[in-house]
Order: sequence, then C-alpha cells, then structure tokens
Amino acid sequence: MKKETASSSSHRPAAPAAPAEPPAQPGAYIDWGPALPESYGRPRIHALVRDPQAFFACWEEGDRIRARDLTGGTSEEHAVGRIGSWYFQGIPEHEYEVELLSGGAPVAVSGRIRLPRLDPATDVDPEWTPTEAQTEVLQQLLETMEPGFHEVEVPGTSKSWRRRVAGQPVSRPSRTS
Repeated sequence: MKKETASSSSHRPAAPAAPAEPPAQPGAYIDWGPALPESYGRPRIHALVRDPQAFFACWEEGDRIRARDLTGGTSEEHAVGRIGSWYFQGIPEHEYEVELLSGGAPVAVSGRIRLPRLDPATDVDPEWTPTEAQTEVLQQLLETMEPGFHEVEVPGTSKSWRRRVAGQPVSRPSRTS
C-alpha cells in the first residue's frame, strides 16, 4: 500500500456545492404581500424642496407638468411621460406650485412649497445669551470647522461678537464673560 503525502493546492477536493435554498429558520416567515403596482391609476403630483435653488416634482397619470413661480409670476412647462420625476431650478425665498396636465387641462396640483433663503440669517437678537449647553454645542461645532476657518472678534454696537472669517455669526459671548 502506498502512503499518501501532503498534496499541493491543485489536488484539493472540490468545494461542496451550495444548497439550492438556504435552510429555513424555524419561526421566521416574511410575507412580502403582492407586488406594488406601477401606478395607482389616479392623477397625482408632489413637489418637494431640495435646496434654496432647486425643487423636485414626481407624478403619475399626466403628459405635461407646469411649475409656477407664485412670487415672480413666471411658469415653466415640460412634456413628460405618464409617470416620472423632474428637478426644477428655483429662486431662493420664492413660492412654487406644480401642476400636472393631461390633454392640456390641469388634473392635479401640488401643495405650495417655499424655497429657503440662500444665506444664513443676519439678524441676531442682541439680548440672546446662550445657555451652558448651547455654549458647549457651539464650541464643539467650532472645533469641527475646516482648518481654514477661525474666529475673530468684531466690534458690534454694544458688545463684541464672535464671527467666522467668512463673516457669518457663530455665537455671542455671554454677558458674564
């Protein structure tokens, strides 16, 4: 009889085939229900704010969409598929409404949306004093800022204010300091 010696990796036995279905776990059953339909068959449209200069609309059961700038009085219309979505360019602090058209007539209107302002608020209450917890949060935020940013003291009308180099208000020193 011949004694077997260690073999190279090319003589390894083949790996066992994976089972066709994973073994069922006792008590684990997930009923996914019926598949969702592509459309619910009703005209509908939704508008959502994306950022200060853009908004998003999604719809079903229409052939055109019209975005109306309620603040500026302008509108923008596009031919679209029966179901879909679209990103629109907008103007900060303007209100918009999106209409879904079918055969040239409006069949659904989104809720009104208002794009936020582009810049942070510049009005700061001069009497506001941060609490101890707020001061701690502000300090943590300042520590995570990009290395190119730092605070400078800028004389205000009554007291000095801490501001980032970019000129945005960060916080105000407490009255006790």
